[in-house]
Amino acid sequence: MTEHSSICRVCLNGCAIRVEIEDGKAVKVSGDKENPVYQGFVCVKGREQVRLLSDPRRLQHSMKRGRDGELHPIPVNDAIGEIAEKLGRIRDRHGLRAIAGYLGTALTNSPATAPLYTAFMTGLGTPMNFWSATIDKPSKKIGPMLHGRWGAPPVGFDDPEVIMLLGSNPLVTFTGFPYGNPGKWLNERLSAGTKLIVIDPRRSDVAKRAHLHIQAKPGYDAQIAAAIINVLFAEDLYDRAFAEANTEGLETLRGAVAEFTPQVVAAMAGIPAGEIVEAARLLSSTKRGYINAGTGPNMSGLGTLIEYMLVNIHTLCGYWLRAGDRVRHPGVLSHPATFVAEVIEPMPAYGFGEKLRVRDLANTASGMPTGGLADEILMPGEGQVRALISCGGNPAGAWPEQGHTIEAMKALELLVQIDPWMSATSKLADYVIAPKMWLEVPSTTQFLDWLSRTGMGYGQVDPYGQYAPALVAPPEGSDLIEDWQFFYRLAKAMDLPLNVMTLIQPNPVTEPLPMESEPTTDELMEWLTRDARIPLSEVKKHPRGAIFPGDPLYVQPPSGKSAHRLKLAVPEMMGDLAGLGPSAGTKTSERPFRLLCRRMMHVYNSSFVDALPAKVRPYNPAFLNPDDMAALDIGEGEVVELESDFGKITVIAHADDSLRPGTVSSSFGFGALPEEKRNAQSGANTTSLLSVSVGYDRYSGQPMMSNVPVSVLPLGVSRRPGASLAGNAATSAV
Repeated sequence: MTEHSSICRVCLNGCAIRVEIEDGKAVKVSGDKENPVYQGFVCVKGREQVRLLSDPRRLQHSMKRGRDGELHPIPVNDAIGEIAEKLGRIRDRHGLRAIAGYLGTALTNSPATAPLYTAFMTGLGTPMNFWSATIDKPSKKIGPMLHGRWGAPPVGFDDPEVIMLLGSNPLVTFTGFPYGNPGKWLNERLSAGTKLIVIDPRRSDVAKRAHLHIQAKPGYDAQIAAAIINVLFAEDLYDRAFAEANTEGLETLRGAVAEFTPQVVAAMAGIPAGEIVEAARLLSSTKRGYINAGTGPNMSGLGTLIEYMLVNIHTLCGYWLRAGDRVRHPGVLSHPATFVAEVIEPMPAYGFGEKLRVRDLANTASGMPTGGLADEILMPGEGQVRALISCGGNPAGAWPEQGHTIEAMKALELLVQIDPWMSATSKLADYVIAPKMWLEVPSTTQFLDWLSRTGMGYGQVDPYGQYAPALVAPPEGSDLIEDWQFFYRLAKAMDLPLNVMTLIQPNPVTEPLPMESEPTTDELMEWLTRDARIPLSEVKKHPRGAIFPGDPLYVQPPSGKSAHRLKLAVPEMMGDLAGLGPSAGTKTSERPFRLLCRRMMHVYNSSFVDALPAKVRPYNPAFLNPDDMAALDIGEGEVVELESDFGKITVIAHADDSLRPGTVSSSFGFGALPEEKRNAQSGANTTSLLSVSVGYDRYSGQPMMSNVPVSVLPLGVSRRPGASLAGNAATSAV
């Protein structure tokens, strides 16, 4: 038996791991205790990956739907040739817009996947390029782009003295704290005196550690943010010098938040007014802090307004690096950057580029609105999408409004799914391309560099890098390729150029990839990291990962040439805010509960859902406050029905006293295709309770996926004990 270093690629956290190999097979994964960042941390998903590599349900050959309607094995290169021919016919008959692509969260498997996917879609010439971020937290980009861009990074994870999290639980999701060892980092920060504020209707894992937990009703994040700004103005707590020198709209914002007093908003949100005041005072007590909102606020239908208001607070508190400040994370496998202490040229936030034919949606700073793609497939007429290539995702299991999505998948002339499992989407596909998985392919931490430049609440503290070689061969007798190889070979079969852009901003280089002979993955990763601050060859000398501080990088003084300002009162945001104020009246649903999204440690979106170890429950419970269960006469483990205005599902109730009364919390990505008619013991798909066209964020197209009005209907049925998992198939990511 031998032991080797690697990188876990199950999720964005990218844990440093040690892999035990016996007879050419991985037999155990554990955290690398000698790694300077992760220090032995790896979650249950990472430890389970060796089981999944050899899972008998894993696809070892690509599949093609035959004339009998069933999927049958096909050599992968034959499949690529047939797909190329069919895409060409669709393109010639219906135009470039008829072909769409979707990239899901399993893109983390390789840093080469996203660049090659993007290059293929660009080479094909279609604008219909979608990814999972626009049904997750697209407003993370749109809100700040409306606000404007400061030419230096935020303080972020560099010794923050105050942190505010909204609807975020980084101890489970790993977002909102630095990627690494989140529990250890939180302990260190709290020991150093950092004040933690959490706004969440659930007393989550991280809320239990907070200095101040504001357990508000769901749906009031924007009003609470406005009330905090109200206090910053009323008590003159904001960074007046920074605001006057670098912003516009200060007085307009002051007027807009005037009616959002702590007392008024506290009454709306069901919280003490003093907690809002305390939060404002803590946030303004230092210029070293950051704010991060999770999926809850972003999926509430008001994500853009919420993110915009939060970046306003960020600016008013002065949480930006200034001239002379050291940039703690200058990047590793990314291009060196220059940072300047001034407002830089703005970029468009939404409504630019390609327009969708539905709901007046268009391209955004986060990408094309995935919430409109099913409609684009189903709506007849010029521009109708007729072919979809899905890589690293599971649309039929994860997109909002499942029935609508499935109808769209079935309506396609060509559905190609790249997936190691017979997922819900695979079962509907014309072709399923079986890929290599985690430890079978080499990788780097380049994606972590990109995340470190994404914005508040993402990335790492220090410039960390690691390279991981392929450690095991694919299963004997299999016919598997890497995700990126599919796009390379498809482009070659269609005689398309691949102009590949390196993943990392600020100055990505786009150059044609040679098509004469297929590169190895290592050659491609060298190509993607050319001119990086730290050469990949140097990173490879540290197989267990290392921090690469290099020469210090400082924020440069302002050039004196910038006339740009950070915008505190964009008209559409102020208009939306006014619609939430006390003078606008209250609009509430008659349904008594609000459905909240929830993450669970042992799954990642729809990954792992049906390939769980026997000791883990195979379903997604409906968690309810015990008082609500008692009032409805629901016992622990009883089957109940959740009903929204758009659908209903059968789930198993579990008590959770961390939830605010009047809320029900459940994870998405579970369940199967409706025609499979599994019972609640197999999980239920909460996306069946959602609508893509009602309550969506009008800027991003993000459907309302949290704070959804529902009714909880007791059925008086106990769950069937000892239900078999036979027949379940592992599923892909979002």
